[in-house]
This record gives sequence, C-alpha cells and structure tokens, in this order.
Amino acid sequence: MLDGIFGIAGKTALIIGDNPIAQATLALFTQAGARVELIDVASEEGAMAEVFSGFIKRNASLDIVVYAASRIGTFALPEMTLAQWDAMHDTNLRGAFLAFRDAVRRMKGQGSGAIVAVSTMGSLHPVLVGNTAYGSSKAGLNALVRATALDHAGDGIRANVVLHGAVPCGPPASDAVPLGGPATQPGRLTLGMGQPEDVASAILYLCSPAAKFITGQSLTLDGGFLIS
Repeated sequence: MLDGIFGIAGKTALIIGDNPIAQATLALFTQAGARVELIDVASEEGAMAEVFSGFIKRNASLDIVVYAASRIGTFALPEMTLAQWDAMHDTNLRGAFLAFRDAVRRMKGQGSGAIVAVSTMGSLHPVLVGNTAYGSSKAGLNALVRATALDHAGDGIRANVVLHGAVPCGPPASDAVPLGGPATQPGRLTLGMGQPEDVASAILYLCSPAAKFITGQSLTLDGGFLIS
C-alpha cells in the first residue's frame, strides 16, 4: 500500500544539475524504481532542447523533471559585477525557464507530469550577507514554479519547489566572497546541518502519488532556522 502512495516505480525521471542534492535524488529515485537520468547542462536553449529530445528517444515518455541545478555564492552588492549577477541568474533561473518550457511541451501531450525545483529558504528570508544575486534568482524560481502550476494545472502537470536551508549543495562560485550573516550565528541551526538525502526525500514525496493534490507550493526544509 505504501508503495502505491509514495512509490514512483516505472516512472521516467529527468534530473537536471549535478551536485550533492541531485546525486542524492538520483540514488533515491533509482531505489524507488524509477527510470532516471541525471544530466548537467548549461543554460543554453539548444543544449536544453537536445537533453529533452534525447531523453524522450531513450525512454519514450517523461513523467518527472527535477531542476536541481544551482549556482551559489555571496557577493557584496557595491562590488558585484554584471557578469557575476548574470552567471547566478543564468543557472538558477534562465536554465529553469528552459527546462520548464521543454518539460511542459512534452508533458502536455500525455496529460500528466510532475516538476520540482530546488530553491532556498534564503529566497524568503535573508540568511547570509551578500545573497542579493542568489536570493533574487531563487525567488524568481519560486515565482516561475507557481506560475507554471497555475498555467498548466488543466494539463495535469503539477509544479512545486523545495526550499532548503543549511544543506551541502556544492562549492560556491570561485569568485564568491564569504561575508557572514545570521546563518553563521551560534544556535541558529536548531536541528543542525541537513543532508542532501533530506532534500531528496522531500522531492520524492512531491513527485509521488501522495502529493497528487499539491501544486504551486513551496516546501521549506530549514531545520528550524526560521523559528530560532
């Protein structure tokens, strides 16, 4: 019974991005019986289209898309270059737009599909100094998810987003500058550091039949930061 509620056996799933959260999701989806591929792709239109076309050729259908690509790093606003700003938004938002567009184009025809994006609770509440580029790009991602959910509910497509807190999600951009902030203060991580597997479990839930009545929502996994 639980497999029927929470399982995704036999579903086809495409994970976009390559970082600890994406890898944990790949492992969990595989364990749950899905036919899953993880592809790290740049935020270029042609490259993204090729990813989706290739996936459909290999798997015949597309049930789940997880946009886990993420560029992180803090930059002082007065010194931030346009190139640094653009690089953050290219990965975190532009790439998501391209992935969502291709996913919806293919899911509409089958009348079903689940899309989940990986964002940050820092898009709701600043946690590090210098997160203007990161936080704004992820806030845009949240809005993209909600709009997609509204626009395509009639097509049977659900879209949701997970907002993680202190979880290992890969190295920051090489030109980032550590600037501190509330997240670095003692006692603010109520439940300590989270793990990529914690985020993967939430993603699996949102893609499973158990979440069939959930769309356009943001699930925050912050270990109690917002109540500390």
